Amino acid sequence: MSIRTVIVDDEPLALEELAFQLASVEDVTVIGKGSNGLQAVELIERLKPDLVMLDIQMPGLDGFQVVRKVTEAGGDVPKIVF
Repeated sequence: MSIRTVIVDDEPLALEELAFQLASVEDVTVIGKGSNGLQAVELIERLKPDLVMLDIQMPGLDGFQVVRKVTEAGGDVPKIVF
């Protein structure tokens, strides 16, 4: 069973490098990518990933605000790695 993963980082090179690195991990599938906190919330709510690789300092909402919004919405909260 693959770990469905969303990655979010406002630095394009960091986002692409993380996606590249995760592609070599056998049981991880990147199902979505975002570049800011608002996209992170939308991706988490829509895709229901198992894991989110989340930047802390981003425009819109920072990583901690993203976690708060997702937690307040209720339902299953994915594992978060900052």
